[in-house]
Amino acid sequence: AQLSLHHRLEKQRRETGKVRAIILKGRQMGASTYIEGRFYWRLWGGKGLRAMILTHEQAATDNLFSMAKRYHDNVPDALRHPTKAANAKELAFDGRDCSYSVATAGTKEVGRSSTLQLFHGSEVAFWPNAEEHTAGLIQAIADEPGTERIFESTANGIGNVYQRRYMAAERGASEDLAVFMPWFWDDGYRI
Repeated sequence: AQLSLHHRLEKQRRETGKVRAIILKGRQMGASTYIEGRFYWRLWGGKGLRAMILTHEQAATDNLFSMAKRYHDNVPDALRHPTKAANAKELAFDGRDCSYSVATAGTKEVGRSSTLQLFHGSEVAFWPNAEEHTAGLIQAIADEPGTERIFESTANGIGNVYQRRYMAAERGASEDLAVFMPWFWDDGYRI
């Protein structure tokens, strides 16, 4: 599943210069792990990049940030960038002007005043204020080469902003690449 996702995102990046994707997936297929690693790699090798991850609940926020922290902690000492911030909400590389932040989709205004180059919206179909968040966050990401905006979620009904955006992408009526990662790709589901 992760390799398929990687190939799809890289193809879009090569063709358009940026990534705009919406992923419909089964649970525990590694999409978030892949995206967090992808963004960490971009920040590690970049300058002046801001990445933000927005999740549906605090436990998920903590979990996704712990992935970024684990990537950083396991980089060999000789390659690990020093940090100027390393707390529960932000990892910022000293001297690179790159940072990785996380938030929970509780208040309507989260992310609205940000300027981002990399954004991961996790479990978007479960965000309590999804209409407001998606509208504000889309504006926070410049329409520039090298930027990435990835929304992902498991399904959660019909008519919510996530489902409407996914269906539009599937029809080719938006700039988003529709990526479907079915549950049966994971052998664990067969048990």
